[in-house]
Amino acid sequence: MQPDNSDKSRRDKAVINAWLKQSRGQRAYRATPPAGRAVAKIMKPLSAKFGAGKSGLTEHWEDIVGPRFARISTPLRFLGGREGRTLLIAAPGPAAALITAAGSAIIDRANGYLGPDYIRHIKVQQTRMRDGQLAGAKANRTQDLTPRQSEELQLSLENVTNPELRSALEKLGRQALTRKN
Repeated sequence: MQPDNSDKSRRDKAVINAWLKQSRGQRAYRATPPAGRAVAKIMKPLSAKFGAGKSGLTEHWEDIVGPRFARISTPLRFLGGREGRTLLIAAPGPAAALITAAGSAIIDRANGYLGPDYIRHIKVQQTRMRDGQLAGAKANRTQDLTPRQSEELQLSLENVTNPELRSALEKLGRQALTRKN
């Protein structure tokens, strides 16, 4: 007896289905690796060569700008450009002008940490002065009064009867007499 075409057709379908169950869903080639792994291979040597960007700059900020400016300023971010990166620095009022004036030295020292020609310009954004931001800093260094100056100051204040006013005037007089120009 000859096998029926329907039996042959059923067997062929069964063979095909079994093959599909084993083969379906299997990749013909390996998938691409995660992008993070590929980026890490490139970034690790570059980071070692050129520094860690803003985080590395923040860690060494006092070494770059000095202790005087480090108390009152912070690096914010890098602004990219065709002619080089610009470092954006936040500083309060008058300090912004001083930091701008010291810009070339700051750029040179920052490039020492980040790599040659990483930063080409700086831009200072003026901010508000925070409470206690200048604690411990003196704008004008003073010296002690000589005994003669102290005696003259006391003589000039002997007619002042209000103790608060006398104290304020004495403080003002000391600052005026000891101020270095």
